[in-house]
Amino acid sequence: MPKRWKRTLLYAGYLLLVTLPLLEMGVRIWGYAERHIYDPIYRSFEPSKDIPYIHKPNLLHARARGLAVINTDSLGLRATTSGMVYGTKPPHEYRIAIVGDSVTFGEGIPGTEDTYAQVLEDTLNRQQQAVAVKVFNFGASAYSVKQMAAMVQSRMVDIQPDLVVMAIIPQDFNLSRTPIIDAAGYLVDQRIGILLDSPVREVLRGVHLLYVLREIALPWFSSSQDISSLLSYGEIPDSYRYVQRFKETADQYGLPSLIMLLPRMEENAWGSLSDRLSKDAIKYLDLSSLSKEFTKEEYMASRFDSHASPAVHHRIGEAFAEYVQKGPMENPRRVGHK
Repeated sequence: MPKRWKRTLLYAGYLLLVTLPLLEMGVRIWGYAERHIYDPIYRSFEPSKDIPYIHKPNLLHARARGLAVINTDSLGLRATTSGMVYGTKPPHEYRIAIVGDSVTFGEGIPGTEDTYAQVLEDTLNRQQQAVAVKVFNFGASAYSVKQMAAMVQSRMVDIQPDLVVMAIIPQDFNLSRTPIIDAAGYLVDQRIGILLDSPVREVLRGVHLLYVLREIALPWFSSSQDISSLLSYGEIPDSYRYVQRFKETADQYGLPSLIMLLPRMEENAWGSLSDRLSKDAIKYLDLSSLSKEFTKEEYMASRFDSHASPAVHHRIGEAFAEYVQKGPMENPRRVGHK
């Protein structure tokens, strides 16, 4: 190799060694990657091939995605108290089971008390005393409608709910969005999972610069349709069948069901979906108008995180509580296993 090329390579290597630590330091000061750093809080879910992961049970003050610090109950659901155990539903208790993605889980919401599921429970218990309300949050980051539909039979029926809810955003119709889980309990994007299958992956997870590079690179790995655009143009994606399956499965178990359309900042995010739900006789609650109450800065969980903020969660929980009181709770149906 010519000396000129050797000098060029050595110089390039020197620049790399100097630049990378500086870039890593800059990203850490910037804070962009902090919301991507979390503990290994997930485990696989063997009973259903359609549900690749759930949260580990009995977590205490674990760091979750989006700067959330969580406890989980004995079922692996985000809860105010770690390790809480539930028995047979007692008389005069009304149980609501909600499944959704990172919004429902509360990614970007540091305290569980500010998630809309907990706000819903607290509001209903404060505003009435006829029944004790318990809300079970089956939400998990990056679930699609496929995982949500499978949740009814695989998990929800076990807690004897009076109402089962699928809470969705447009991206949930993209079935390829759901990652896989590794042996340690971390989520790995299906498109780049092989890149993290190495002995040094634990070290790589602590490199903040890689999360910036991942955000830049991921669009190049994706060939899936923009589901959000399809919906806004009035088209109904094929994955809508899982919404239908959610209702059909709930009906099989005698469970009242509801599809909740969560607020989005995008204009006309839901397109004609509400018309299709009405046509198929699927009960739904459209909360999309709530986004108009917030500026973009007020809506976002943080300057780097487009998830709903605590203020938005409180409005969702309050609006949902009003709906439940005026509808499902007026004539609660007591259901068991079927």
